[in-house]
This record gives sequence, structure tokens and C-alpha cells, in this order.
Amino acid sequence: MKINCIENKHFLWVLLLLLLLNCKEKKGQDKHPDIPEFPATTNPKIVIEPVLNNVNEILFNDSVLVCKHIDSISIYSATSGKSKTIKSKVFAYGNGIFIIENKDGEYEALNDITLQKQNIKTINEAGKYQKMNDSLSKIFTKKSEYEISQLADSLFINYFALKYHLPKDKIPFTRSLRKKDFYVKTEQDEFLLIDAPYSLEKFIDPLMKPVSKQMAPKFRRNFQFFKNYPHKDSFFKEYDYALKSKDWVSLGGGNHYIPSLPFMAEAGYYYLDVIFSNEKGKCKMIRGNHPSLHTIPTKIKNKGYFTDAEQLYKISLK
Repeated sequence: MKINCIENKHFLWVLLLLLLLNCKEKKGQDKHPDIPEFPATTNPKIVIEPVLNNVNEILFNDSVLVCKHIDSISIYSATSGKSKTIKSKVFAYGNGIFIIENKDGEYEALNDITLQKQNIKTINEAGKYQKMNDSLSKIFTKKSEYEISQLADSLFINYFALKYHLPKDKIPFTRSLRKKDFYVKTEQDEFLLIDAPYSLEKFIDPLMKPVSKQMAPKFRRNFQFFKNYPHKDSFFKEYDYALKSKDWVSLGGGNHYIPSLPFMAEAGYYYLDVIFSNEKGKCKMIRGNHPSLHTIPTKIKNKGYFTDAEQLYKISLK
């Protein structure tokens, strides 16, 4: 066994040597040394500034950008340029409100403009469901636990739908908070549903229902998820490329018998046209792959916003 391992190790080293001989490292040159590197451009009127980083998800409307990070939410006003960061792993957008988790682990509803705390109804019917299940067990002593559970589920769903005005053929606008907790918006009401029994969770959770059964929300001010928006427009257009370097890179790892495998990594100069509000310029980016620049379609005059990977930028004119 040890001999085979040694032979395999030698074979891998020979293979790596052959790869190294056939794939030589390369160095390139900047084709356009006069073009400044992003975020600067050749047009001094165009100003590009970083706004927020480590952004995992973005919601937007015509005046506000909501950026979700790992354990916080940044709410940025595109009109005033001010932002507020709230520590919370929970986030949901409702009818003119943001649902977050405060430092005490409690849910709060914040007005989506003023960020002031608002009252919202909280419902917990877990106890009602358990009492219903216990009562049925005492009445139908010959039925199995599964049969009792099925009967309790059916009765409870009917009770809940009637009490809180949920149509049986449609599910309300629902957003998951923590496990078993939801924000629910019906045609007549909105509330936080806490500790939902599994049968109710299946009844209202949009992830468990076809899209055709989901009710479209009727909100005062609607936000869109940027990830769902078709990225057609852009302030940037790539027009040229030049190799900067092509080097062997190791990912690390490996062990005594199996070495870590290197690979060829290429970095280059990406040359971009920049167009904003009838002004034109040029810039370049040094990257290992094509820049991924996506414009956020807000309607704020004289300002634009776009993403570059997990970074949010603002573009404007002096």
C-alpha cells in the first residue's frame, strides 16, 4: 500500500512538471496607460463613489435602497445620501414597513420612510392548535395519532382562515422571519404569525405552494428585489482587453502523499466606456474575470447606483 502511494505521488509530480513545461507564465502590458483605473475616469465631471460594501441582497424603489448584509441591514436614502445600519439577522418588507429583529431578539416594524417604530398585530395560535388536538384525542379514542393529527390540521386551518380572512384557494403575501414565524399580509389585514403549527405553515408558506396560488401584495410603496430585475441597462460598456499576467497559483491544501494542485490564473486590463447623463468617459479595471457591473434602475435625477460584486456604488456629476 505504501509503495502504491509513493508511485502515485511520483506520477503526480511528473504530471505537474509536464503541465509547468507546457503552460508558461506570461506578462502583458497595459494597452492604454493614459486611461485611469476605476473608479476614476477620463471625464472629470463624472464622479464614482463607493457607498456600501459586503452587500448580499438589495431591495429598491425610486428613492430608497435597502441592502442586506450577513447580520445587519443598511437603509440608504438616494435622495438625501444618508444611510442607517440596523443590526438584525431578520428582515422582511411589508406594507410600508420593514420587519427587523431588535437587540433583545424581538420583532419590530419600522416605517419604511421615517424608520420610526410602528405597531403591528402579533398572533400566536400554537396553544389553540394543541388544545384542539388534545380534545380530539379524548373524543376519538379509537383513532390513531396520525388520524387525530389529520383531523386537527383540517379543523384548525378552517378556523384560522375564517378568523383571519384567508381565502382557501389562495395564500396571502407571506415572508418568512425566523423558523415558524411569518409576516402575513391579507386583503384586509397584516400581522406577525408566531410559532405557526406545521399544518398552518404548509398552508401559507409560498415556498410550499405554486406561484399561481399566491396573492399579489397591495402595498402603499412597493420595493423590488434587485436579484429579480432584468439587468439590461448599464453605465459601462467593455470595449477592449489586455493581458496583465498569467501565473501559476496554488489553492493550498494537499498532504504528504498528494500535493496541492496549481492552476493558471489570468488577470487582465478591462477597458470600459462610461456613459452617464449625456457625459462620456473611459476607465479600466484590473480583474481576474469580466467586471460584473449592474445598474439599479432608480429614478433619482443626477444620481445613479450600480453594483460591482458585493459593493454598491454611486455615480453622479460634479
